[in-house]
Amino acid sequence: MTVRRAAAWSLAAQYTTFATQFAASVIISRFFLLPADVGLFSIALAAAMVVSIFQDMGITRFVSGQPEMRRDAVSDYAAVAVAIGWAVAAVVALSAPILAGFFGEPALAGLLVLIAASYLIAPFATVPAALLVREMNFRALFRVNAGSALMGSGVAVAMAWQGFGAASLAWGVLATALARTGIALAHRPVWPRVPQSIAAIRPMLNFSSSSFVLSASAAIGMRSQDLIVGRLLGVVSTGLFSRAGALAGQLSSLVTGAISSVFYPAFARKRDAGAPLGAPYLHLVACNTALNWAAMVGLALAAEPIVLLLYGENWAEVAPLLRWMAIGEMLFVAIPLQMDVPILLGRIRTLIWINLLDTVAAIALLALACLWGLEAAALSRIAYGLVWWSIYANFQSRLLSFRIAALLTIYARSALCALSAGLPLLIATWLGWKGAGLGFGGLALLICTGVLTWIAAIALTRHPAWDEIRLALATLARPLRARLAG
Repeated sequence: MTVRRAAAWSLAAQYTTFATQFAASVIISRFFLLPADVGLFSIALAAAMVVSIFQDMGITRFVSGQPEMRRDAVSDYAAVAVAIGWAVAAVVALSAPILAGFFGEPALAGLLVLIAASYLIAPFATVPAALLVREMNFRALFRVNAGSALMGSGVAVAMAWQGFGAASLAWGVLATALARTGIALAHRPVWPRVPQSIAAIRPMLNFSSSSFVLSASAAIGMRSQDLIVGRLLGVVSTGLFSRAGALAGQLSSLVTGAISSVFYPAFARKRDAGAPLGAPYLHLVACNTALNWAAMVGLALAAEPIVLLLYGENWAEVAPLLRWMAIGEMLFVAIPLQMDVPILLGRIRTLIWINLLDTVAAIALLALACLWGLEAAALSRIAYGLVWWSIYANFQSRLLSFRIAALLTIYARSALCALSAGLPLLIATWLGWKGAGLGFGGLALLICTGVLTWIAAIALTRHPAWDEIRLALATLARPLRARLAG
């Protein structure tokens, strides 16, 4: 499968998964759950996912990115994944009463047990999904990701409708794991077997020993946010903070996540062929920032009407948090594949130390900001984003031999295009059109106008992403031209 065709399937998976999960979150938040319910689940999920850093142990990256891998050993790798996953499930379940007491929320225990049950099932999909990535079979991955998202979201909505509260989200996690495992095994059946010798799994273990420290550091920095906010500011604040972060993160993943996921195996092939990676990486940066920055500017400017129209008055306090988090998200997409490229180039040990520094900065800045309240906690994402960018921009430029000036040139064009995309919303705000009074129709009209001004700016500035946009438009128009010709 070509890179562009793989990207198309990956984008389809991203859009379908996002649409499904987003629709479920809107329905659940608007009609069934309050911020306190979502906050309680967010704390449980964050605590479980900090422990789940042990689950993958770098197996996915090893299987999908290694230049040489024994095909007859994949069942051995699957056995290791399952053994680790079950150990994680046991730790999460046993720690449930302790964490419930620590946060003063007895209901946490039941949520953690349900999430632990999903860790008994999810490891069976680890190796099959990684093999699909390695083979760039993103059509099958579409079925895996979209199908599991549909199942999990449907179960969560149904359980919330029946009054299960925060537990409905935990049941959704369990249903997602069941569906993902079933579909992945149907496409790429790999059944665990007990390794006959350590030699069979030694290559993976050698890779995992370094990859684990890296994954642990990254997971702690990412997953500890809800735990810190929950401990220092309470469950309601956690629900608001989590909803703002999820909305910004989901839109960012929707816009550019698929591109990065396709580029990882594509970069692995270029590395194996001895091709230079600097130029394609800068092209990836250009595509990422051109798309994502425009989306984040729009999200920041329309934060209030989006929150009120989607979630209702109960979630109004999410709007100012969303504004700052959307701006912070722009920094995190400015250096894509910040962990994948160093791993592909054999610089994992250096990456570990850099990632530890990154994690310390994330935790320290958030904990300090929480002393000034919830909005300060959201603002800290921008401060952390600046630290994060400075760390990884310098590291990637040395690895791939490109100049920071080249990055800044791309950023300047992308920023101009992003401002063009936000121009209709800025004018509407200046005229006093804001809040829920805009209505869905008014907001949709402003967004569509912003897309047109963005495309015009991309073309006028000769942005590097313009060629990709022209190709995409030509591909979409080809069936129409064929029908007209017929």
